[in-house]
Amino acid sequence: MVLENLGRSLDNAIRKVKRLPKIDKDAINALIQDLQRALLQADVQVELVFQMTENIKKEAMNTKISQRTKRKDFIIKIIHDELIKTLGGKRALIRIKSGKKNIILLVGIQGSGKTTTVGKLAHFYKSKGYSVAVVTTDTWRPGAYEQLVQLANQVGVNCYGNPKEKNALKIAVKETKKAIFKGHDIIIVDTAGRHKEEKELMKEMVKIEQILKPNEVILVIDGTLGQQAFIQAEEFSKATNIGSIIVTKLDGTAKGGGALSACAATKASIRFIGIGEKIDALEEFDPTSFVGTLLGVPNLEALVQKVQEAEIEADPETIKRMMRGKFTLEDLCHQLKAIKKVGKFKQIISMMGGSNIPDALKEDAQKNLDKWEVVLNSMTQLEKEQPKIIKKTRKRRISIGAGVDYAIINKMLDQYNQMKKMMKKFMQMRQKGGKGMPGMPGAGKSAQQFMKKLGKDFKF
Repeated sequence: MVLENLGRSLDNAIRKVKRLPKIDKDAINALIQDLQRALLQADVQVELVFQMTENIKKEAMNTKISQRTKRKDFIIKIIHDELIKTLGGKRALIRIKSGKKNIILLVGIQGSGKTTTVGKLAHFYKSKGYSVAVVTTDTWRPGAYEQLVQLANQVGVNCYGNPKEKNALKIAVKETKKAIFKGHDIIIVDTAGRHKEEKELMKEMVKIEQILKPNEVILVIDGTLGQQAFIQAEEFSKATNIGSIIVTKLDGTAKGGGALSACAATKASIRFIGIGEKIDALEEFDPTSFVGTLLGVPNLEALVQKVQEAEIEADPETIKRMMRGKFTLEDLCHQLKAIKKVGKFKQIISMMGGSNIPDALKEDAQKNLDKWEVVLNSMTQLEKEQPKIIKKTRKRRISIGAGVDYAIINKMLDQYNQMKKMMKKFMQMRQKGGKGMPGMPGAGKSAQQFMKKLGKDFKF
């Protein structure tokens, strides 16, 4: 999960508040200290940390609330709202206009991942049905043109540029005109990485913006940059009209506090976040769901979208069988494949509000799903439909075919019987109006409850 350490720290701070019998001045001061520590450890700019926590403290202490509202819940909402406000308050506006030529200009410092992000953006918009082209105006970095050509070929879009020309302005004008003439809907322009102290390069960037008149200038910020992100973002904001931000390198161990700092410096919203090296590792950013995930609030909307994108539909016959408690191993196999279509188990649990659950437990769950699938693929159709017939001799054959110990098979069958009971209750709850997810047992419950089931009932 992005900003996982920050999420855990915030979750721990909120849990302390929830456990208190009453909220007084000392409790609020203790919470503020915990929040400051969590944000500073995530490399959020110092001044911004104190500004955010001061806002939270004032509202928590001075706002009168109705008797029906619990002060604990009110304080959590204040934290939620302050984080969302810092991240731009709402989703970045969509500036792509159908039926017209759209130019997107990417700017940022050296090493922020702009060129790779150009390729990811091209892939994203192409997948939406747009005709996309990319242009490089980087005359400074060796191999910049060749890198973008390679990325463009990978995505399947046209790449424009001239590695022999040293004047970035001439390249911007001439090559963008070529792309426009070819009738592309969206033209994504890459620029040379530049530092705020490189005055001539900053002037060049300003001139490129003035000449191209892009629909949007996007600032690309390295998620590992830390507190320096605020200073860099502020300088770029002074020089150009920053419309939105893309934060890169937010996978792995990135602290990512620079994302918060950059938003505050530019007054712009984050449009995308980069969460890996692959060409499709770019996610649209929604501050509300992002903050909800940080605070352990389920992001079921994103989960529903992933399920829809994976084209997972509930089979009516399967549902009928489940309602009667006839949940077979064949059904279990379909459930596992459905989960794998949506994404890794860790991602699914994060969307369900379990982002702060220890990685070890989530990794064990993923490994168990993989083992189950191998075992199920080694069974006959009859065994999947009638698990009761799986005795010693059949287990021996399955064990050899799957390359697993008897214990794995016994454990899976034991857990299958428990899941069968759970699925019956789950489907009955859906029939009565409960909110669940087809193919995802327990998704209508809180993530903590769901993981408790996995940890205790299913012994992951």
